Amino acid sequence: MPVTLRLGPDGATRTGTVSQGLAALAREAVEILGGDDGALLRECSRPECTQVYLDRSRGHRREWCAMKTCGNRVKAAAYRARQHAAQD
Repeated sequence: MPVTLRLGPDGATRTGTVSQGLAALAREAVEILGGDDGALLRECSRPECTQVYLDRSRGHRREWCAMKTCGNRVKAAAYRARQHAAQD
């Protein structure tokens, strides 16, 4: 029996055993790595981040796992560095 996902008034709930969850994760990994999506797998460009993602952007030039977190941090650090260099 696979892991099931149910939507309720309090959000999503997953039911199943740990081994069912790991089996579902392994199936997804095999499908991604063995299929066409394997070529879209990327690692986040932020050195401190260990996340991977599927780059489905139009030009396949996405750099970060998420703009909200890693992209924002990298851009903010670059801005601060430019401001600091301009003051010198």
